[in-house]
Amino acid sequence: MNQYDDCWLRYSCVVEGERLDSYRRWCTHAYVAETAPELNAVRDELRRALPELLGTDPHLWQHPPTTVEGFLAIGTPADMEMIAESVPVDVVHDLDDGGFLIRSVSWDGMDCLVVTAPTDRGLVYGTFHLLRLMQIGEPIEELSVREEPAYEHRVLNQWDTPFHRSVERGYGGESIFDWERLPDLRPRYEAYARLLASVGINGIVLNNVNTTKPSRASANDAFEAFEGWQLLESRRLEDLTGLASMFRRYGIRTYLSVNFASPMLVGGLDTADPENPDVRAWWREKVDEIYDLIPDFGGFLVKADSEGQPGPYDYDRDHVAGANAIAAALEPHGGRVWWRAFVYGSHEDRAVQAYETFEPLDGAFADNVTVQIKNGPVDFQPREPVSTLFGAMSETNLGLELQITGEYTGQGVHATYHLPMWKEVLEFDTYADGEDTPVRSLFEDDGAGIVGVGNVGEDHNWTGHYLAQANLYAFGRVVWSPDRSTEAITEEWIHQTFGTDEDVVDTVSEILQHSWEACIDYETGGLGLMHMMHNGEEYLENHYHPSPKEWPGYHGASEDGIGVDRTESGSGYAAQYPPPIADRYNSVRTCPEKYLLFFHHLPWEYELTDGTTVVQRLYDNCFAGVEEIERLRERWHGLDGAIDDRRYRHVAERFDEQLAHAKRWRTVLTSYFYEYSGVPDEQGRIRDE
Repeated sequence: MNQYDDCWLRYSCVVEGERLDSYRRWCTHAYVAETAPELNAVRDELRRALPELLGTDPHLWQHPPTTVEGFLAIGTPADMEMIAESVPVDVVHDLDDGGFLIRSVSWDGMDCLVVTAPTDRGLVYGTFHLLRLMQIGEPIEELSVREEPAYEHRVLNQWDTPFHRSVERGYGGESIFDWERLPDLRPRYEAYARLLASVGINGIVLNNVNTTKPSRASANDAFEAFEGWQLLESRRLEDLTGLASMFRRYGIRTYLSVNFASPMLVGGLDTADPENPDVRAWWREKVDEIYDLIPDFGGFLVKADSEGQPGPYDYDRDHVAGANAIAAALEPHGGRVWWRAFVYGSHEDRAVQAYETFEPLDGAFADNVTVQIKNGPVDFQPREPVSTLFGAMSETNLGLELQITGEYTGQGVHATYHLPMWKEVLEFDTYADGEDTPVRSLFEDDGAGIVGVGNVGEDHNWTGHYLAQANLYAFGRVVWSPDRSTEAITEEWIHQTFGTDEDVVDTVSEILQHSWEACIDYETGGLGLMHMMHNGEEYLENHYHPSPKEWPGYHGASEDGIGVDRTESGSGYAAQYPPPIADRYNSVRTCPEKYLLFFHHLPWEYELTDGTTVVQRLYDNCFAGVEEIERLRERWHGLDGAIDDRRYRHVAERFDEQLAHAKRWRTVLTSYFYEYSGVPDEQGRIRDE
């Protein structure tokens, strides 16, 4: 048995009869071109998948066969004459990098299935797509598939803490990377690359954005010397070559998180001032060294002047100066700087600072700089309004940062599906170019893209919870095609992971699609409240346990009401949106209830549109969230015997803990609301706790 779960690459045979006969007719014989490392990965994947899907061993030819009834051909038009003759070559060449065609054709009297693309990376994605269709039992006799990714950059930020075998915000166990043993490779590294490539992810940042311990007072103070900044040392870079080569086989470029003070930490300089010629020269020499070792290196991710990390402010420079200095070193090699906009600390309302910091810099960043912005203005809360920077920086390459791992949504213990949250963000109309300019339309130009904070670890199931695998899968699929529906992506994952039994599909789909709103209810009470959690307790990471008293500034609870005034009379955050959005949020009458207390401080007994008071709605939501988890747990129990015992028991046990924890949240929050409001629950449930 594998030391790790196969996730959605289980390749169980799900068809029989005529459909299975069809699969065998088209795929028992196959020829894969041999012109690039990526095609070795394609060939290996066919060897894994086809025996399971077909129930028979396929024959992978060393040349295109001419004496069989039909075969599967994978290559570019330049690789194979039969492909060039049987598909429209001009259409293939017009595809974006990563795009592919899959066609059922007739060639020289044979039925053939062709997977082709203008790039070898596209052949990887096309192969995985074909295998996905077969996993879920789709017909392949008359295929005519044309796909290309919506965005150029689809990157995973792996928040690994090198040399400690740990992952910050990764609740699936310790790190899968054994940094001290590189360049030796573990089989699990390839398994990870396969998972990422199968959903179209084309870049991975190997290490955590936090590259030093924030224990300094100024740029010249000593740093604790044991974290990710060491990866820029020459001996460490040489160790990374094998890992980069393995990811390259699957069309994935490697990136590194780097410390802004690397010229000091690694280079021994006495400054990291981005305007200093020696600093700029050091970055050029270091980047040249990296590309000599890793020719397809993607670039750097930088967290600067945030949460104790050094940055250009240490030298009275702005973020443009800091980002552009590093970008200049990468530009000759085609590398990119991903510069995080997660900054706070100098404003009473954390929400306003990113806009005030970065919007005035629009148009000044280099072309190979992407400003990476979290989906909301605070910090991956269960629900936030969309960041005001989306739509405000039309002259800057932007990257949307989404959290795959569940820092504030149960930390790999609770079943919380993030795709509905992401779709809400992607469909939000920014009015950046007038009405009907949704967030998802802002990343289509070269240099823009979407990144996800990764959630894998050494646990057998990778993500700490078997159902949390759905978040990693859904991230790749929605970033490849943001127009694809939540229902379609969800059912794809279930079919590949749990099979095609109708009751299993319906039950798991219902659990996933209702889990996020339940989490919002029991963790916040809804209505736009956030940051109600403790910053650390006896086990697990911080942000897991309820403690609304710890962060009163985020929810504004007081004797006279609750919520934070972010309108024109408050912090002014709402005014950072274009007028149609600002007007909507500024008015308590038009502000959507799901964000009401994020933008408005209201009396506890303020009546909502249905006549329910604010405090009663908070009570009701907390109880409704727990009741929903009870219901979803019972739905899962109904699958006993319908799926394998290992996964059934694991998720059932997780649901037991989630329910107990949800009740704890409910108790703490409703008691807190009652303590401040003095208004009893109309149904008398609080005193019954």
